[in-house]
Amino acid sequence: MARILIVGCGRLGIMVGDQLLRQGHEVTGLRRHPEQLPQGFFAVAADITDPASLAGLARQCFDYVLVATTAGEFNDQAYRRVYVEGLGHLLAALSKPIKRLFLVSSTSVYHQSAGEWVDEASVTQPSSFSGVRQLEAEALAQESSIPVTVIRFSGIYGPGRYRLIEQVLHGQGASGELYTNRIHIDDCSAVICHLLALSERGDEGDDQLYVATDHLPVTMLTIKQWLAVQLGVEGGTLSAASVANRRSSKKLSNSKLLATGYRFLYPSYLEGYSQVLEGWRQQHRL
Repeated sequence: MARILIVGCGRLGIMVGDQLLRQGHEVTGLRRHPEQLPQGFFAVAADITDPASLAGLARQCFDYVLVATTAGEFNDQAYRRVYVEGLGHLLAALSKPIKRLFLVSSTSVYHQSAGEWVDEASVTQPSSFSGVRQLEAEALAQESSIPVTVIRFSGIYGPGRYRLIEQVLHGQGASGELYTNRIHIDDCSAVICHLLALSERGDEGDDQLYVATDHLPVTMLTIKQWLAVQLGVEGGTLSAASVANRRSSKKLSNSKLLATGYRFLYPSYLEGYSQVLEGWRQQHRL
């Protein structure tokens, strides 16, 4: 049994915690409103943007820490406050030793935009504030005295996230030239637990940076045309979208993650969005 602290108990953090509890681990959740944590979690009421609220962490011992925070707002100030400054406060407050810290990051750190293949070794020169702050957070964690695993997730989707379905129903298409990369939230949770299990067994290796994305980079138009067929919408009626509406286009490789033995629950959008559609139909009683 490992003692695991999850910082940022939103949807993903809670999913990971539930899975770890089922495996017999001890899970502590840190959030501003700990009364919202599920049964089985130990609770810490704190806010990583408020260093004083983290003082109690120095009296607790954890084997692993998962940082899966969200900024709450999409602007540079919020990203800096949570991902960079907040992480710094957390690292200063944690009691050592900790076997490993797992940091949820994003593929927004990549700047590539010409449809090229990208992996962990690719250059990162983000032009967006979101990518810049995520990269700063990665560096901050890696410069700490705690061993770190950074997981760069691509676009996360899953049950309850029906934006693309609604767009298709309203006839909104996309460019057929720009690639998007996706990962189902169930795989996000499973990837984190898989990598933590590797660390517990001492099989994690030295270079702990992973791109987490499914097997099939695809254009957004391809996904929407497939959804149109499933929804009975005439695909040819989807409106075109300008290439200028998208900031980047690249194809992400998950080869390094696969080499660890991870097997995807939803290898592509075909399996993943079939599950999402099922939930949407049940919600709408279709």
